[in-house]
Amino acid sequence: MRLLALANPRAGRGAGLRRIARYRAIPSPHAVEWVAAASAEDLRARIRSAGESGMEGVLVIGGDGTLNDALGPLLETGLPFAVLPAGRGNDFVRNAGSGRQGAELLLRTAQLTVRALDVAMVNGRPYASVAGVGFDGVVTRLANAGGGLVGGTTGYVISVLRALTTFRPWTVEVTVDDWHWAGAVVLVAVANGPCFGGGMRIAPGASMEDGLLDVCIVGAMSRGRLLTEFPKVFWGGHVNHPAAHLRRGSVVRISTDRPEDIHADGEWAGRTPGEWTVRRAGLRVLVPEHARPS
Repeated sequence: MRLLALANPRAGRGAGLRRIARYRAIPSPHAVEWVAAASAEDLRARIRSAGESGMEGVLVIGGDGTLNDALGPLLETGLPFAVLPAGRGNDFVRNAGSGRQGAELLLRTAQLTVRALDVAMVNGRPYASVAGVGFDGVVTRLANAGGGLVGGTTGYVISVLRALTTFRPWTVEVTVDDWHWAGAVVLVAVANGPCFGGGMRIAPGASMEDGLLDVCIVGAMSRGRLLTEFPKVFWGGHVNHPAAHLRRGSVVRISTDRPEDIHADGEWAGRTPGEWTVRRAGLRVLVPEHARPS
């Protein structure tokens, strides 16, 4: 296949550019053109022109934010893609059942096929894994601004501790299809896949192949209680807490008592109110032909 490999220079604090050399050194039967995008705008423009230049697929070198930048033109062009992880969180490759070893296997395998995965939308903007409002948005803002001195889960935890010093619960109304919930919350997460924040299982039952969104509402609790309960999210144990409410559906609406930031795949995605939908099998993901979903 003719593949365009695009690295995001800002992914993982420069890891995208460092990782491109490692991936490029892997022997591959494919004709891969390796490019370091100058910006998110340049990355999107190159994807839009890739099909016209005869490319048969795109390799996105970066993390969840890079993929979020790329989703619009990927959906517009219909080009199949794969993510070669080089970000801080890399939750999409977890949710899709691949990883760094999967990236190497993909580059080495001659026969590739396309796996169809769902794509979520918030106010018409696509995202791959999880979008949230509330405490998660505060944490994401701090992490993106450098609140986490290191990447991955550790950096996210550092940002959680910082966010706890100022965060206050807020009032929300959530509708999932015909189910309605209202009250004070810590956060609401709308998940297309189970993981966010570098591997935290905010919605353990979420699937990228069921055409549905998993909503996790965490009701208001004290900062001390939140700090105590927070570690359970690493394995999904938070879902058994009385303050946790989970629901699954195809259309989600969230309104708040004051405008709140929405973050999708760790990127700012506007403010509430918000409407979430899901496009079943909207993503065309390249995988080795013999691969099976995990």
